[in-house]
Amino acid sequence: MRELFSDEAEHGVLGAVLQAGLQRDAGLVEDILGQMTSGDFYRDDNAALFDAMVECNDRSIPIDPVTVGTVRRTLPSGDLVIAYAAELASKVPSAANWKAYAKHVKEWGVIRHIIDIGGQAQAMVQEGAPTDAVIAASQQAMADLRNLHSGGGSYKRMSEVLPTVLEHMQDVLDDKTPAKMSTGLADLDKLVDYLAPKSMVVIGGRPASGKTMLGLQVLQHIATRGKGVGLVVSLEMPSEQLTLRAIASLGGVDLKRLRDVKDLDEDEWSRVGAASGAIKQAELYLIDRPGMTMPEIRAEARSLMREKGLDVLLIDYLQIIGSDSRAASRTEAVARNSTAVMNLSRELGIPVIALAQVNRGPSNRTNKKPQASDLKDSGQIEQDADVIILVHDDPESEAGQQGVTELIVDKNRHGRTGSCLVHRQGSYSRFANFRGAPPS
Repeated sequence: MRELFSDEAEHGVLGAVLQAGLQRDAGLVEDILGQMTSGDFYRDDNAALFDAMVECNDRSIPIDPVTVGTVRRTLPSGDLVIAYAAELASKVPSAANWKAYAKHVKEWGVIRHIIDIGGQAQAMVQEGAPTDAVIAASQQAMADLRNLHSGGGSYKRMSEVLPTVLEHMQDVLDDKTPAKMSTGLADLDKLVDYLAPKSMVVIGGRPASGKTMLGLQVLQHIATRGKGVGLVVSLEMPSEQLTLRAIASLGGVDLKRLRDVKDLDEDEWSRVGAASGAIKQAELYLIDRPGMTMPEIRAEARSLMREKGLDVLLIDYLQIIGSDSRAASRTEAVARNSTAVMNLSRELGIPVIALAQVNRGPSNRTNKKPQASDLKDSGQIEQDADVIILVHDDPESEAGQQGVTELIVDKNRHGRTGSCLVHRQGSYSRFANFRGAPPS
């Protein structure tokens, strides 16, 4: 079977950027980088090298093998960036043919996307999805693909976009749009209008506030009830703990009792069995490698999307994503990682949920409620996010002691802000829809 990429073309584009950089031709560097994205590359090492070049350019650093090796030390394969970049620079004697190389790379990218769309349609059919839903999902995917094969500049007349917008509006009227992605919490769904594709959703909170619990619960719901494919990238909690929490949440079994299984009764064992069955059926994947960088996370997400599909990604948590740049401050590193998360959601066309810690500012307020500006280490997170959900509970209040938790939507780029109440069931590692009168 023929491979769906061209190493020679990918090397040609990267070598052309390096040649232009060595010649100090800033205009040509801008032209090449402006025509491509890291998502156009099949090889993860090539995509990571391209990202390093973009970072150099964004920071006004001349591009050559040494500078890209300073910005990023190693590639996803483990090879040194400086050695790989030097090899590519020597392979491509001139940048003159960069347009031909770039066209070839983008064409193979389009072909891979088309094949992926066919595979996703086939999977929906096998799962018994209605034919109109399969067609609607495929049409939307093809619409998202249209801009990948365009030449020249990226500008377009608004009138060219109008038919796509009107077609989507008609699909909504005809109930032909793909089902919305639910969080599993009714009042939160009403507030954020479900999880939108290509969105960066930040769930913020203090340590032990329940942000990880909420993020995992959303992914579990999508994978077990919505029949989607979810990936958890946990930079802090091992996969065994994540799985134990999933059993507690899905089975309604006390998490503490799961750690001493000799005391479980027959009913609890039955619930463990039911939860285990749901997990076995779910397309829910875990990575628990500390210190992962955004290029590594991106490579893993792209790999899973190619092999299994991917509907939602959870990163726990944003402020401890690794950084290859030893010279950058923590604020700069978090800011760049935040923007990379936003770009990844656009590239993959899925919601990416990034957990984030907030600082101690809320503790100095009378109501102790967090706000978007409290997100720790960088204000870039607030700027990049499409939706910011802040988890707030006051353990000193009577309502807080009863498990009442407020989810504050402090930013919603495409909807309204506000808050809703949920009931924290900590022993089961989950939140439940709130019932009853709101606390006074």
